[in-house]
Amino acid sequence: MKKLLAAATAWAMLCASPTIGHAETVKIREGTEVVVRFEDAITSATAKAGDRFTISNSESIDIGPGKSVPEGFIGAGEVTHAKKRKAMGQAGELNVRFDYIKIGDQKVRLRGSKAGEGDARVGTTVVLTVLFGPLGLLKRGKDLEINKGQSITAFVDSDVDIEWPLPAPPLDR
Repeated sequence: MKKLLAAATAWAMLCASPTIGHAETVKIREGTEVVVRFEDAITSATAKAGDRFTISNSESIDIGPGKSVPEGFIGAGEVTHAKKRKAMGQAGELNVRFDYIKIGDQKVRLRGSKAGEGDARVGTTVVLTVLFGPLGLLKRGKDLEINKGQSITAFVDSDVDIEWPLPAPPLDR
């Protein structure tokens, strides 16, 4: 009977031990800074609202004492507004939003966006119109481009629990 009790106690301790195959849950807090890298180039010349693009975390994400998420986890974003450049010096416009970074099976929702407009050429258009008449109205503004590899800061949108230890980030980006 003592051997049976000792075996049951050892089994219970083995099952309760966090060092033997049990995952720990770690919380990534809302507002945690995430440096996001564009893995696709986007331009107002070709993009349209609803287009999806790939992002990744370009730096490790500090999540607490002695723990960080390594760079390289993949996520997604979306174009929310795009307008091509036009005649008469009007610049192109492009707005994007970051949706999430996927760490293992868990999507970490992000909040962050980038908006901008290409160079307007309205002043140049006015000068050309004065000098050359209606031909000056053909001058176009510039489209806005976001290059692959460009980085910007986003933030975790709400607290999320992830399992620790983490899986390795994907190798193909």
